[in-house]
Amino acid sequence: MQRLDAGDLERVGRFVAETGSIEGDEPFPTEFLAAIRRLVPCDSVTFCELDRIGERALGMVSVPEEPDEDEELGLDYWEARHEHPICRFHEKTGDWRAYRLSDFVETRRFRSSRIYAEWFRPQHIESLITVGLDSPLSHTKVFLLARSGGRDFDPSDSLVLDVVRPYLALRYEAACRVAESSVTCDALTPRERQILALVAEGKTNKEIATSLNLSPYTVETHRKHVMQKLNLRNSAEVVLYAVRKGIIS
Repeated sequence: MQRLDAGDLERVGRFVAETGSIEGDEPFPTEFLAAIRRLVPCDSVTFCELDRIGERALGMVSVPEEPDEDEELGLDYWEARHEHPICRFHEKTGDWRAYRLSDFVETRRFRSSRIYAEWFRPQHIESLITVGLDSPLSHTKVFLLARSGGRDFDPSDSLVLDVVRPYLALRYEAACRVAESSVTCDALTPRERQILALVAEGKTNKEIATSLNLSPYTVETHRKHVMQKLNLRNSAEVVLYAVRKGIIS
């Protein structure tokens, strides 16, 4: 079984460190996609959310931004998906791990297919790798990394994307929970608002206790109340909440 080498692990570490500080209302803003593009070098990265049952696009962001097509597509996605090797695999198996187009079809055969002529070639896509978040078909969440020419993606690229896949899922879940929270800081006591701001700044219970002249036990109690009232599960969600509410910059 292939394993990541030291260089691969180093680039995964850099990616997580770099993207951990990326802010925004969306889980995967363009800055985040640009970091994925550096993690696995490619010409473009797209994050696409679809309702494949209702055949609706729920959201899409790309880096670079998608230009106006200079060639007309012969198929729309809802026609193309049935011939798309990776999409067909997703819908049959529910397996959202990282796969390359070449894992399913030999290059010469692929380039003689209808979907290549009417879908991939007009978009200048020669190589593709995708990785998705575990999702029902009513709301799929998939990253697509494309290259217009040159070499195919390596098996190690799939391994790298599979290693960061849980991190991508956690970031998406945290952003959704914060966005869906209807609770404001008005629900907190003045002391709880203080604790929230300090936790969001990365202070430990001991540091907060010292600065507010409280016991660490009291700080922990306030901290639990804050997270319960705001329906937050961990410190990462606290930071995201605080940024979005303007509590910290």
